[in-house]
Amino acid sequence: MLAFFLVAWPVDLFRREKTAKTFFTLAQFFLLAVICCTILFYNKSVFPRYWQNTPLTTLFKTFVYLLSWAWFYLSSKWFLTKNRPSFKFYAICFMLLFGFDILASASSLLTLGLAVPFVCAGCYGLIRRHWDIDRVREVSAAYVWTALFFCLLLWGGIGIIYNQTGSFEYAAVKSFFAAEPGGTVSLAGVLLILAPLMFMMALVPFHAWFMAFVSVGVLPVCGFMTLIPPLIYICTLVNLMRGCLPSFIETTAPFLTIFAVLSLTVGALSANRENNLRRLFAFLGIYCQGFALTGLIGFSGDDIMAAFAYIVVAILSFTGIYTVFLSLKRRSEYLSELETVSGFSRGRPYISAALLVFMLSLTGLAPTLGFFGCLSVISGLAENDAWGKIALLLVSQLFVANACLQVIRTLFFATSDNKFDRTDKAIYICLFINVIVIVAALINPAWLLRDALVILGGLS
Repeated sequence: MLAFFLVAWPVDLFRREKTAKTFFTLAQFFLLAVICCTILFYNKSVFPRYWQNTPLTTLFKTFVYLLSWAWFYLSSKWFLTKNRPSFKFYAICFMLLFGFDILASASSLLTLGLAVPFVCAGCYGLIRRHWDIDRVREVSAAYVWTALFFCLLLWGGIGIIYNQTGSFEYAAVKSFFAAEPGGTVSLAGVLLILAPLMFMMALVPFHAWFMAFVSVGVLPVCGFMTLIPPLIYICTLVNLMRGCLPSFIETTAPFLTIFAVLSLTVGALSANRENNLRRLFAFLGIYCQGFALTGLIGFSGDDIMAAFAYIVVAILSFTGIYTVFLSLKRRSEYLSELETVSGFSRGRPYISAALLVFMLSLTGLAPTLGFFGCLSVISGLAENDAWGKIALLLVSQLFVANACLQVIRTLFFATSDNKFDRTDKAIYICLFINVIVIVAALINPAWLLRDALVILGGLS
């Protein structure tokens, strides 16, 4: 990933003729190289004291890199349409992918303490990727101060744990608390470490920055922040709790449950009040994070498998939805308000049908693929007799379905004379591939997650 900068930066400086496709081509080449190296060296690390590659982290990172490749390709279409330079966008995204790589594989609290602010700096850089800086100045400034506050909490928590154990290494901390259960001070340190992760995941009540970000950010940036980070943050949380703090899984469960329940409730209810498509689906993204966290809280092998299956299916749906967003254009302007896309199905029936598939999957309705993702989480909760959580999940799904029905009514049944720009063939190709993956996996869901199930099934 670092090699990308050594090549892309001179190209940006010295090449006269450069387009968005130029930097996508470079990003594509280096990202494919990263995927190959990640799979090839899945269990090897240069500095194992600070970060370690394992089959678990390799699984999550491989999915993230594949999603990044797809979104980089789609983003190049946006930059070409808007005739905007794309070097800084791809450079910051590679910077974030590098930070995500370290964050997911961290084996030391010291590494975690450095990776989190590095990732936050990358997110700040993406927020600033707008040609009208005045539109994002207030949001970016608020994000900086908020991120700094949570980084201070993280460093304070790490300091408490180090003072208790005398070590930053995950394995040493795990052994210490296995032999000597931590008290109130240790629990406070753990909660301070978890708080920044909840902030980065945009879980309620720490979601305001993400909603503000989606409101003012350009489409490639909003898509990247919606599609790519969730898997990495879940991987980081799993790696931290199982590899470093397993003694605190039971005591932190009530706190994580609060974040999960708030995210489910606020995400589902707020989506029903939104008329802006990006904000509507951003709230549904927060809802999906809460849904996955609800099933993950026990951090057993089955819990991790269920949460992984659910979030992968949800991200596939969001990838399709954001691909559709790239086709919502009129006079070269990308549309986001619900009323501006009324009657879209009359002019673009195939794209509208694909969007319908993605939304039905997102709501978890049978027999869509999303149903199996939801079922994996609910089955795990049923085995633990968590009937209250199951009831909450089922009720929240009704509100999610209602929010999606609002979009369906506008696209398919509203009368309008709106005319939309011609859609790039690449959009149709990407939508076709996405729908095929969802339909094929619907026949046998294990096809999509076969190797993942083998790896996650080995977790005790």
